[in-house]
Amino acid sequence: NFLTPIKNDIPKGKTLEGVDGSYKQSRMVSYITRLNYDYKNKYYLGGSYRVDGSSRLYRDNRWGSFWSVSGAWRMIEEEFMKPASKWLTDMKIRASYGVNGTLPTSLYGYMGLTSLRGGYMESPALVQTQIENRDLKWETNYNLNVGLDFGLFNRLNFTLEYYVRTTKNLLIDCPISMTTGFNSYLMNIGEVKNRGVELEINSRNIISKDFDWSTTFTLSHNKNKIVKLDGKQTQIVSGTQIHKVGQTFRTFYMIEFAGINPDTGAPQFYTNSLDENGNYVKEVTENDKEAKAIPLNKHAEPNVTGGISNTLRYKWFDLSFMFSYQFGAYGYDGWAQKTEHGGKDFTLNIPSYYRDNWKKPGDISQYEVFIEKPTVAMTGVTTTRRLHSTDFIRLKTMTFGVSIPKAWTRKIGVNNLRFYTSANNLWTWAAYDCYDPESVSAGTADWRTPPLKTVTFGLNLNF
Repeated sequence: NFLTPIKNDIPKGKTLEGVDGSYKQSRMVSYITRLNYDYKNKYYLGGSYRVDGSSRLYRDNRWGSFWSVSGAWRMIEEEFMKPASKWLTDMKIRASYGVNGTLPTSLYGYMGLTSLRGGYMESPALVQTQIENRDLKWETNYNLNVGLDFGLFNRLNFTLEYYVRTTKNLLIDCPISMTTGFNSYLMNIGEVKNRGVELEINSRNIISKDFDWSTTFTLSHNKNKIVKLDGKQTQIVSGTQIHKVGQTFRTFYMIEFAGINPDTGAPQFYTNSLDENGNYVKEVTENDKEAKAIPLNKHAEPNVTGGISNTLRYKWFDLSFMFSYQFGAYGYDGWAQKTEHGGKDFTLNIPSYYRDNWKKPGDISQYEVFIEKPTVAMTGVTTTRRLHSTDFIRLKTMTFGVSIPKAWTRKIGVNNLRFYTSANNLWTWAAYDCYDPESVSAGTADWRTPPLKTVTFGLNLNF
């Protein structure tokens, strides 16, 4: 019972059970050129130019032109640097500027689409699923990067970079009138600017015949803000976040939780109404309808990320391990939006931390009385109670190995024999440990599988 023989994927018909399927295709064509020049291992110039065409955009906007220029000066090779060569083993300054493009994630984002999945009276039907936007085009990123590389005593190597990344024609889902049948529309609007620094330090701590130890430390700091939207709007609310001119792109936006009434166990909220001076009035209410969502001074982007790794070798034995870290970001617990129901639905799961909920007058708790059909069910209120720091330090990887001496293995025709055990995510400290901080995506913790703790045993054998 297919509506048309052209579209004959199984779910396009009706009267089916437990069947799914889809058909997608896209095309991209790229023409790339690159030129690099090196003079006496001291002066470097580079340039690139590319043209990309993608079927994800309408034919009038399908092609994008992108380019970059770069240069570097290896100062250590200059004659005037010779007196410092005993302790300064490397010195290079470099810079680059260029433009690249980002495509919409949807393969058919510009098309007006209908779906054959809808149905009526056991027959297939056409349902509009997307509004046409032929003006959709490449999101463009303008990147400036300045870097300094230098080494000391042939033991310490530093890489320091500063960058500015300006994104224009930002691809954003903009709210539109519900009279269209949709609540948002993918458009190219706005400009976002990212500034940051990145530092990498490589250290050869100990070098000897029997024992080596080296360390690598990385640190990145990034700060972004929205420069403009469409020129008229100054903010766009998107779920638990707000995109507002002058603020970080993923700034959180929700009702402020004011705690639990110690006398009744009812949840409380701040009204956050505005006075004549534009300041928020933080009166406490138990009626969530009286509380207004506001932009918060918390965002989903970390202020600092990085890691530190060590590699050690002693005779036959080797050990390597790496810690990663992140500070300054927050995540909204989307799973708790379902489970913090306070008794609204006894068939749903209950978080373990509800053991410490309010039970009698005088109790101080962050969780309301658990009672059937509460006056305010927290599943229907998006509040700061579910907003948590995603700061963490994690032992990301660890490997221990034993290499059998070649004098022994060559007797059996083996060049190299090494036994090893490797582990991932062995230990984690997290500011909030009810969900994995690395399972947060775009500021929301949901039902995705967290990084697994794994241990592997193996051997490397070379003949």
